[in-house]
Amino acid sequence: MEPDSTQEDWQVACDADEFEGEELLECHSGGQQILLVRTEVGVVACPAICPHMEERLAHGIVDGNVLTCSKHLWQWNLLSGEPVGLAEMPLQVAPVRLEAGKYVVNVQKLKRFGDSSCS
Repeated sequence: MEPDSTQEDWQVACDADEFEGEELLECHSGGQQILLVRTEVGVVACPAICPHMEERLAHGIVDGNVLTCSKHLWQWNLLSGEPVGLAEMPLQVAPVRLEAGKYVVNVQKLKRFGDSSCS
């Protein structure tokens, strides 16, 4: 567990077999829609909706550790959430771990879409 998180911060996102062989999977965890993304180094979570124009990021493209939104080609480094190229704001990213055959997400690292500080 991360030093600044509690057990309640970690919520089930999906069964591992639902994400088997997938690169992107939209799911519900901790009362919000999130996107699980398989990167070069593991799985991370981010909000399911692009902070720019409300496009579903599940329609996007993953190349290594970079996620590209299909609507206006905004891109983010999935390891840090930092914008790449045209993107003008960061994307919230959260750690994901596999526990007992389920992917769990630290949902406290993700802010709900619509929060003015959400990006």
